[in-house]
Amino acid sequence: MNYYVLTLFPEMILQAADTSILGRAIRSGRISVNTINIRDFSVNKHNRVDDYPYGGGAGMVMEAEPVCRAIQEAEARIGGSSRVVYLTPQGRVLNQTIVEELAGEKDLILLCGHYEGIDERVLEEKVTDYISIGDYVLTGGELGALVLIDAVSRFVPGVLSNEESSQFESLQDNLLEYPHYTRPEVWRGRQVPQVLLSGDHNKIQEWRLEQSLARTRERRPDLMSRSFPVTGCWFGGEAPGDLAGSLAEAVSRYPGFLELDRKKIRRQGRRFSGRELLLLAVDPKAELPEDGSPFRNLKGQDTPAALFLSGEEDSPGETAKELERRGFKILGEWTGIFGERKEKLRETALEIRKKLEAFQRRRREGFFLISRQFPGAFPSAPKNARPFSRILNPLRSSSFAVSPGESSSPESYSARRGITGALSPADTTVWPSPLWCWGSWASFLTDCTWYPRSWPLSSGSWEDPRFAGILPSGAWAWPRRDWCWGSCSWCSICW
Repeated sequence: MNYYVLTLFPEMILQAADTSILGRAIRSGRISVNTINIRDFSVNKHNRVDDYPYGGGAGMVMEAEPVCRAIQEAEARIGGSSRVVYLTPQGRVLNQTIVEELAGEKDLILLCGHYEGIDERVLEEKVTDYISIGDYVLTGGELGALVLIDAVSRFVPGVLSNEESSQFESLQDNLLEYPHYTRPEVWRGRQVPQVLLSGDHNKIQEWRLEQSLARTRERRPDLMSRSFPVTGCWFGGEAPGDLAGSLAEAVSRYPGFLELDRKKIRRQGRRFSGRELLLLAVDPKAELPEDGSPFRNLKGQDTPAALFLSGEEDSPGETAKELERRGFKILGEWTGIFGERKEKLRETALEIRKKLEAFQRRRREGFFLISRQFPGAFPSAPKNARPFSRILNPLRSSSFAVSPGESSSPESYSARRGITGALSPADTTVWPSPLWCWGSWASFLTDCTWYPRSWPLSSGSWEDPRFAGILPSGAWAWPRRDWCWGSCSWCSICW
């Protein structure tokens, strides 16, 4: 990996990059960090590269010509064009997926701005990526460039002594890493957890997953909405099983596995939520089981799925259609020889993660809720239906919180609020399932203050007869919009 950093302060880059792991990687030839001083390409005798902004305003703006010449110099050293990354708070926030994507490049040109910014015209002509390291402002882009160099270099072979360290680290699954301990076993009265001393690797793995989930809920609850449990699933023998297992382990540190070649597993089936990811590898030439389709007991709830099939025949479309009928959303279909696909595990895993992130963005933006047609359209309201009297305060009044131990059933809830009368569809907001509230995963997965106040319309003791004949069977409903007093503050998206 070769980095070309365009900056006004090259010594700042070189001094920081010459230490620790980066310095060792440079000396061993694994990476190279080259600096180009933008001031060397000034077009005036005073070596100035900035000027006053058109339209007035505070600060100075870097001129287009010196920056353009510096980029051309970097391209000349490379011997061709390359991705030009401009470090700016206006860019995409750097995450692990972007890091892995950039790690696949041979050369990177990093442009560090200063003052109030850079003339927009050269950015439009030369820059390919706008990347931010966070929602705050620095005096220049040099620190951002160093952060990016450090993060990307971890994925360069040979930079880290343990290759697993680059793949499985904090945020790889959008989960924070579990706690670490070393000698001594007891330090100032604090004992290392006994499970880590047991030698039982299965229990240790379970403990680490529990700790990762608990730590993420406590310290970064926003990440929970982007964390998808992964299941590797296959049918058709050893080759698809090898691929599905390897892919699942490449995408997640804590994958599950489902072998549909086994009759017992097919009979048991599996129900997936909308917050899981299914990686399915199938050999279309494999003989179908006597008991029917191998997927007949797989059920999804708009569950994202990646489909891999051997060969180039027309069958991928049929398999995808069957999965979609069973409630899965196909992120993509990959065909070809399983062995060749396994040789490109990192590239395939990165492609899956990028498709999953796009899927999550569409879900958060509400595309599915707007476009989907639900079975059982609302019938006309009964003649005796009337809206509830507007007795509730606006959003999220703290007086609505359920006390510990207090029942949250619809009956007790209605009685507490003094709600009487029939329900009008005009006062109702419908959720096809509780998982469709993508604006509040943090609350939903930890201690959601409002999830217990929604209820399925037809599921045993939770059925509310006031909804009969008004809403589709099986839907989840909020009787009124202003009943949402959770703490997600995503109303502009949810509603």
